[in-house]
Amino acid sequence: MEHRKIRLLQKFITSIPAVRKELQTWASLAKTMPEPLRTQALSSIDHKAFHCIGGSVYAHYPGVEQGVMLRLVVALQTISDYLDNLCDRLDVTDPTSFRVLHRSFLHALTPGEPLDNYYASYPYSEEKYLSTLVLACQKQLESMPFYHLYQAEALRLATYYCELQVLKHVTTGGDILLEDWASREFGPELSWNEWAAASGSTLGMFFLFALSFQKSQEQLEETLATYFPWFQGLHILLDYLIDLGEDEEYGDLNFVSCYPSLKTRELRLATFAQESRRRASRLPHAFFHETVVAGLIALYGSDPKVVHQQLKPMIKHLATDGTTSLLLRLCRLLRQVGYLP
Repeated sequence: MEHRKIRLLQKFITSIPAVRKELQTWASLAKTMPEPLRTQALSSIDHKAFHCIGGSVYAHYPGVEQGVMLRLVVALQTISDYLDNLCDRLDVTDPTSFRVLHRSFLHALTPGEPLDNYYASYPYSEEKYLSTLVLACQKQLESMPFYHLYQAEALRLATYYCELQVLKHVTTGGDILLEDWASREFGPELSWNEWAAASGSTLGMFFLFALSFQKSQEQLEETLATYFPWFQGLHILLDYLIDLGEDEEYGDLNFVSCYPSLKTRELRLATFAQESRRRASRLPHAFFHETVVAGLIALYGSDPKVVHQQLKPMIKHLATDGTTSLLLRLCRLLRQVGYLP
């Protein structure tokens, strides 16, 4: 593995305590909330911390101010995970309530946007936690000198994300609604479940935040086409892969289970991994993007749920290059010693 990738991994690993510290701050605020929101906020932090940890790699993109980026990644990802729990776990099925809740996500990416009553159509409410997270995101974005150059693209990806969250949490017929939406919004290159998966990732937004510290927009169009749908699709398909058992238990829609056969599932995930690697190699700072792709497979592939669901052969099939294989072993070790959740 080349020295730039090794250095990036060193920076990433040593910054994990800073991510945990940020999460502890949000957990302390969550403890002041009324039930059942308190439980959902704390659960999202406890069980989805690795989302924030993984996203924090963008704090180490060349030219980024690490502290600002870490705070932004953790705050926005915490909004994402909290809202996902509110849509998933409290027997609420009204799409209007989901849309109003997700205004907070769009407002978080819009510095200066006034706060709204994000719980206006939701049966439970609180006054501080979600609004404070939104303000924290706005504050960090205001300190990024060139965010205005990338805000429109960030909001485009965020709009896809919010629409996905609304449609997929409808109790019945979510798959039909998503298939119709994907056919109207995107092209025929991917299946509807793959477009939906690509829409559910925050990676492209994180990358645009990282670019917001510099003025250059070199190869921006090609880079965005790499992130959406390839990197983001790989990210969320892996996320759904390890959640197959949990989603079956709760009756949740799972985009990986939508494939017609196990063979198709393995082939399509391999295609996303291969295409992501190929495109990453052509981008500025290719070492960074190649490490992100390898890290996605390693982070999800080292999850204990992989062993419990007998998914190791599929992960092995995805970890075909030396960097990914090494990172997979490293992540397994870090999980064993409790450094990774």
